[in-house]
Amino acid sequence: MTSLNIDSLEELSSMGRVLVVGIGGGGDTLGALLVYLKIKGLGGKPVLGNVVWERLVLDPFPGPIPVEQLVNAEIIGRSIAIVNSNTYVDRYGYTLKPQIVIASEVLGEKTVFLDVSKGEEGLLEALDAAMDKLGVEAIVGVDVGGDAIAIGCEEDLWSPLADAISVSALYRSRAPSIVTILAPGADGEMSQQQLIKRISEIASQGGLIGVYGVNRREYKVLKRISGKFASEASKIPIEAFEGLMGYKKIRWGSRTVEVNPISMTLYALDTGTVYNMSKLAPAVHGTKSIDEARRRLNDRCIYTELDLEEDLASLRDKGGTLTAVRVLEVRSEGRRRLLLSGCNPLCGV
Repeated sequence: MTSLNIDSLEELSSMGRVLVVGIGGGGDTLGALLVYLKIKGLGGKPVLGNVVWERLVLDPFPGPIPVEQLVNAEIIGRSIAIVNSNTYVDRYGYTLKPQIVIASEVLGEKTVFLDVSKGEEGLLEALDAAMDKLGVEAIVGVDVGGDAIAIGCEEDLWSPLADAISVSALYRSRAPSIVTILAPGADGEMSQQQLIKRISEIASQGGLIGVYGVNRREYKVLKRISGKFASEASKIPIEAFEGLMGYKKIRWGSRTVEVNPISMTLYALDTGTVYNMSKLAPAVHGTKSIDEARRRLNDRCIYTELDLEEDLASLRDKGGTLTAVRVLEVRSEGRRRLLLSGCNPLCGV
């Protein structure tokens, strides 16, 4: 890990090239764009990237997309590629454009595809390759919603796997890094209040770098391009800026999001503090595949997004309909299976 003695995003903006990467999957691309715009507006040199794992509504195959399935891309490492507006993915004959490619179209510049299929070791290699081959001097990880700062014991944690791998890789990378949380609770997992409490706990350990918000210039850009992106959580800050206040259903109606002015705030946190206060990120340390990382969490009774996608894909292939009730039933059954398997709970029973 490289120590980062930095006190603001403004200081990051005075450095050379900064990789701004959505760490929770394809939907974080739009959220990462906000941080990209903020650093660029401060005079910095951001490059946009994303850990590519698209939701089942876009990609019918469970799991993250490996770089080997990219077409018209420049692969610069085992888990990293430079993509452009002509890049697409061929998954066993099914083609799609990841949202980081759509971002390339919107920005009119190349973006960075990060492959998490090869576990924490693979993503760590990718981040270090960004330093060596792209001249990146620092990395900003962006998580929309905030489960990247979960301990791992939270009841409503739906997608801990990609975030845990990303936080661990950021912590171990040679590149100085920070973790940012945009729109606490916007993904409908941990509640907004849980996340604000968690941020306060990180702050109490000296891990808070700064608090930022959406400004009108950034809002106008995000509003103009938001229709091109398939993300419910990353659009919450835009809706909050427009005055929406209350509760909103997302993910087939299976989750509820609280929307208010907190939904348009961004929290910059010290990566080391986030890692050291987590039980999830250390659990996937050194894993060499997404399956190995998943098994590490399964062994601690944690049902991951990969488990859910596989179970939902099986239901779909049998002709089942993905309603809110059915999704909740599938998740509940999957978690029950894990508990009956003899797993060792991460935080006790």
